[in-house]
Amino acid sequence: MNKKTSSFYSFLIEQSPTPIYQRIIDNLQNVLTELGNRVIIFYPGQFKDETDYLQYISSQEVDYCIITNSSSLISSYSETLKAFIFELIDIPVIFIHHDNIFSDLYEHEKIKPKLEAFCRMKYKSFHFCIEYYNFLDLKSLGIENVYSIHHASEFEYINPLGKYLYDVSFVGHILPELGTALGEASYSHLLKADFWNRLVHLDKKLEQSAISFATRASSSQENIIDFLGAKYLYISMLHSNSSPFFRGEIIKRIENINVHIFGGDPAYLSGLSLNRKIQKSNIFYHPVTKNYSDTKYIYANSKINLNITSLQFDDAVINRVVDVASVGGFILTDWKSELKSLTSVYEEISFRTIDELNFKADYYLKHETERLEIAERLHQDIVDSCSYHNIAIFILSKIGSMTRNQEEPLRLDLGCGVWKAEGFVGVDVSGGPEVDVIADLNRRFPFPDNSVDEIKAHDVIEHLKNNIHSMNEIWRVCKPYARVDVRVPSTDGRGAFQDPTHISFWNLNSFKYYCVEFPAYIELCRSYGFQGEFKILTLTEEESPDQVIHVRAVLEVVKDNDKLTLRKNLLDWNLKEINLMIFPDWNKSEELLFQELSAVIRSIATHTDKSLISLLIYTGSLGKEGAELMLAAVVMELFLKEDIDINEGPEISFFETLNQLQKNFLEEQTCFRIALENEDRRSISSSGLSTSNIPTFDVSVLHHKRVVFLETGTWSFG
Repeated sequence: MNKKTSSFYSFLIEQSPTPIYQRIIDNLQNVLTELGNRVIIFYPGQFKDETDYLQYISSQEVDYCIITNSSSLISSYSETLKAFIFELIDIPVIFIHHDNIFSDLYEHEKIKPKLEAFCRMKYKSFHFCIEYYNFLDLKSLGIENVYSIHHASEFEYINPLGKYLYDVSFVGHILPELGTALGEASYSHLLKADFWNRLVHLDKKLEQSAISFATRASSSQENIIDFLGAKYLYISMLHSNSSPFFRGEIIKRIENINVHIFGGDPAYLSGLSLNRKIQKSNIFYHPVTKNYSDTKYIYANSKINLNITSLQFDDAVINRVVDVASVGGFILTDWKSELKSLTSVYEEISFRTIDELNFKADYYLKHETERLEIAERLHQDIVDSCSYHNIAIFILSKIGSMTRNQEEPLRLDLGCGVWKAEGFVGVDVSGGPEVDVIADLNRRFPFPDNSVDEIKAHDVIEHLKNNIHSMNEIWRVCKPYARVDVRVPSTDGRGAFQDPTHISFWNLNSFKYYCVEFPAYIELCRSYGFQGEFKILTLTEEESPDQVIHVRAVLEVVKDNDKLTLRKNLLDWNLKEINLMIFPDWNKSEELLFQELSAVIRSIATHTDKSLISLLIYTGSLGKEGAELMLAAVVMELFLKEDIDINEGPEISFFETLNQLQKNFLEEQTCFRIALENEDRRSISSSGLSTSNIPTFDVSVLHHKRVVFLETGTWSFG
């Protein structure tokens, strides 16, 4: 190896009796050692009890403990010590989840405590997941150090024999038909429905069914631990009770092609002598492979290797695909979204239905040159990305940075590509040197609620399918008062439509549906499913060459008490594009007050842009009820004597003494104070507003002004 890490560590790894896990352990040990690290492998059976086991671990003076599978002793729960063993060791733990994270647990009462343990360990653990929704769910629990990885292989290229031994082969456990395997549990009908739905549409994601089950089953939607416990119980039951049968239901539907199965019935693992088989003339059974040399030999000497992923995975590409590609073999596999990130021939080697499997198997058996070319391309792609060396380097790079200071602000650059902003965490759908988190932003963002201080989203949301989902997720992950800087091509220029990858469309008005300044729009958007609220800091347009116009929306996240307060105020105040305010001296005579209020309302109600103007009247010591009675008399007088009707504007509202949040909000709006001849200056001071932040406006010149939108994203008179 010619690449070394700059820091060296010592690792402790427990041996496993399961061949696939021990294979992973052996390869990690070899590569980490070659990279200059120290690796201690130990056998758990050598200890007399858990205390002896823990004492041994604490005596080794290692930097990290690596856990490669959930069935290991270190990953088990101790009834004696009332904790998981990995919680009791005083060193950071690296979990490498080669399976779905709870695929071996079949009771909610066992899954929930482990989720809680992961949360307790979040500052001294790392999780590397091959299934994408595992990554998202752990992130949603506030666990910082979670990363997506691929399976790896140490297999090397093998030149096939002069003549292939098998047309189509499958290495693994398989059973003939589902039968009663999913049992008679109260929700077995749901499991069976998902089994057959996946059989018909092999690219169907089953996580959504698990989410629906968890929504009904969990006692509280507010408790994410309960919710995820129910979700993973469903996935585990579906996988553990039906995956071998699922493979059998597919393989027995392969027509007119000889299929060779190496392994078959897994009953021998439990000491049983059952030998259940698919009874078809084109299906041939062979003994289970005894070692990985035999497996590699089969992969290299089969025209087509078949992979059928177990039901625990929606996105992950499992190790069989990586192993076949590493030896240079050709494979057909059920479609998984992660294929696109691994190889350029993902469409050629995948099938989404059984009919497509039959067609492609028949086609590639008859087109050897094309099959070999695809196998060569696949081999090069996998060797470049899925070696244990690459995986080890990736893990070392992440543990080297350890957990960042929890007080340090988290700033995200969504869709960063190769231009990540300095000081930001880069998030993108594809990997690269600037990308810290690989995530499909069409799905749940991989960050917990209220965790992000600032978001930059330049030229990205137009590539996402659902506008409301995008704004909901941005709002969800952000803390209260977080700053959100969105830049998106506007439909008012050519940019929105010229790029063939743009699938959502925006303009200045689009942001009204998400911002508290426009209560009618945001209430409508809530009926569409929007759950958040933003406040506009600036809303502008930027023009680029080729008649491309961008909208630049800088927003502030509104949440919790702030949200409730501002929402109530906005509904009460009926704010518009231009918001004027007056401070009458309610101690003056009714005649003076009547004249002054009439003059102000007359000027606004007869203005061309009256529908864009609101008037806020400070009630002072008079109170809202008394001020409303006075205003009603003024409005009625104007209507009866001058035929002035305020139904089309302005909006007239009252306000009392403001708290700091309300004060800040009003001062940030496009507000002017109309200076009255009889004005109560003590009221201005007692209102909480700062006159230096609210310019005065002479109502006598109002009819010479129009309401205009400024480049700063605010409204004014021009």
